[in-house]
Amino acid sequence: MMGQNFELQRQRMNATGIGLAGIDGVWWLPAAEPFTLPAQAARDLAEMGQAIFALFDAVTSLYGTPAGAAGGLDDLLRYQVPSDISRLISQGRVESVRPDFQLVFQTSEVSQTFEVSFVATELEICPSAHGYAQAMQTGYGLPPDLVESFARYLNGRELLLVGTQQWSEFLFEQLAFCRALAEVGSWARVLYDLPVRVMADQIRQGQRWQPPIFGIKQKPPAWNNNLLERIEAHEFEPFLWPDEAGWPEAVGNAVLFRFGYVDCFAPDKLRYFEQWRRQGAAVLNPATFFLDSKVVMAALNLPPVREQIAGSNLNALDILDRCIPETLLLRQETLPRLVAEKDAWVIKYAGFDGGNQAWGGRSLELGLHHSAASWQEVLGQALQLPWPVVAQRLVPSARVDITYMDSQGEAQVMKQGVTRLRTFFLRDGAAAVACGSHLTVAGGTMQVSEATDTVQAPILFCD
Repeated sequence: MMGQNFELQRQRMNATGIGLAGIDGVWWLPAAEPFTLPAQAARDLAEMGQAIFALFDAVTSLYGTPAGAAGGLDDLLRYQVPSDISRLISQGRVESVRPDFQLVFQTSEVSQTFEVSFVATELEICPSAHGYAQAMQTGYGLPPDLVESFARYLNGRELLLVGTQQWSEFLFEQLAFCRALAEVGSWARVLYDLPVRVMADQIRQGQRWQPPIFGIKQKPPAWNNNLLERIEAHEFEPFLWPDEAGWPEAVGNAVLFRFGYVDCFAPDKLRYFEQWRRQGAAVLNPATFFLDSKVVMAALNLPPVREQIAGSNLNALDILDRCIPETLLLRQETLPRLVAEKDAWVIKYAGFDGGNQAWGGRSLELGLHHSAASWQEVLGQALQLPWPVVAQRLVPSARVDITYMDSQGEAQVMKQGVTRLRTFFLRDGAAAVACGSHLTVAGGTMQVSEATDTVQAPILFCD
C-alpha cells in the first residue's frame, strides 16, 4: 500500500515540472512520508525568523555610521573582502531569508516529554528550493503554505526571480514555483544574466551542466540536456522573461528576488537591482555586499549590534543567542582559542571566494576530524586566503532513521542520518511568516545539502 501511495506522490511532484540540471522530476531520495514536528515548533520558528530579521536590520542600519565604525562592525564586514567585489550598499531591508537549521532533540526524563530546538548554522540570503519545497507539499497533500504565503506577500505584484547563470541548474525548480504561484492567482517570471537560448546551446554542447556539479555526482541514465524542449514540454514559456535583448531598463513594481551572490554577477548587472528599486520595484534580498557573508552571524557578538537588537525587540536577543551558534571571524587573534578548543569548532568560507564554495557545505572543515597538527595547518591555510573565513561552534545535529523510496519504488531506511531543516521566512509587518519547511537528511557526513543521495521530506507540524 505504501508503494502505491508513494507512486501517486511521485507523480504529483513530477507533474509540477521540477528538476535539477538534466534531471526531470524528483531528483532526491523522497521520504516515504512527511517528517512530523510538534506544532509548537512552527511557532518557535516564526519567532526565530522575526529575531533573524532584527539581526539583519541592526547590521544594515549600523554599517557605515559612527557607531558601526567605533563598534568594529565596519571592519568586521569589510575584512578580507576582495578588492574586485562591489561594495554596493542597497536601500531596503531584508524581506526574506532561508536559514539552515540543525535539529537538536531533547527528552525530559522528569516530564517524559519530547522537545526539539533549532540552531541556525547558515542564514541563506539567496536560497534555492522554492520549487521543490512547494512540489513536496503538493505531492504529500500538505497545505501549500509556501506558495500561499508568497502570494499574500506579493499582493498583486509580479515576482521576478533574477538569477546568475552560475546557478542555472536550478532553473526548472524556479519555473515550477512560478507556475504554482500562477495557480493561486499570482504571477512570477525568471530572468537570468545569460539568455536562455544561449544556455541551451551551451548545455547541448556539453559546456554546462557537466557533473560533478552541485547535488549531482554523475549523470543518471535519463539525463536530458535539451533545455528548450523541456521548457516546452512543461509549458513553462510564459514564466520566462523575454531575455534576448538583455535585461530591461524597468520592471515596474515587481518584487525582485536576487538568485546569486554579488560575486556571481557582473558589476553592470548588479547596478540594475538598484536602478529597478529606485523606479518602484521592491527587493526581497537587497544587493548589499555584506548580506551575502556569514560574517553577519559574527556581528551578533558586537555591543552596538546587540544594543540595537535589544532596543527593537525585547525577546530577539535571547532568541538569537539560543538559535545562532557562536561565530567568529577567523583572524590571527582568534587562532589560539580555535587551536586549544579544536573539537568544538568548524570553519567555513564566509563568502566572496569567487567559486561558489561558501555554500552547500563545500568548504566545511571540522576540528574533530583533524589531528592537532593538521588542524593548525588547516587554520593557517585559511588565514592566508584572500576572502573571509568564519569559525563556528560545533552543534551536535540530531540523527534520525528515515524511510525513503528508492528509484524502483522500494522502501529503504537511512540509518542515523544527519539533519538540516530549511524554512523560508517572509516579512509580515513586524512579524515573520515561516513557510515551506522541509528536512534534508544525509548519511555519513556532516556536510548536509540537497543532493541525489540525500533524503528530502516536507515538514508536518502537529500535536
